[in-house]
Amino acid sequence: MRLGLGIVGLLALMIPAPASAHDWYPIECCSGYDCAPVEQAERREGDTLIVTSKHGTGMVPAAMTRRESKDHRMHVCMRKTWDGEMRVICVFLPPQT
Repeated sequence: MRLGLGIVGLLALMIPAPASAHDWYPIECCSGYDCAPVEQAERREGDTLIVTSKHGTGMVPAAMTRRESKDHRMHVCMRKTWDGEMRVICVFLPPQT
């Protein structure tokens, strides 16, 4: 009986789960949970962006490398710093048309 349950459990683990955005975020950006779609973006002078996601609001410096989004939406990866500010690690923009 236990062998049968073990095989059923193993088969259940082999069923592929639906893909999520984290499937394409590079590990150096998100550590599995720091990235999310951008909910609001504001361009400031000098090509600086202020972006907000479900994780908070942070500044994307003009010199930061912009990566290409895989789903044609803007995404941002950010973490809280020791002083509570949000630090943007990576930003993903839709491809230029």
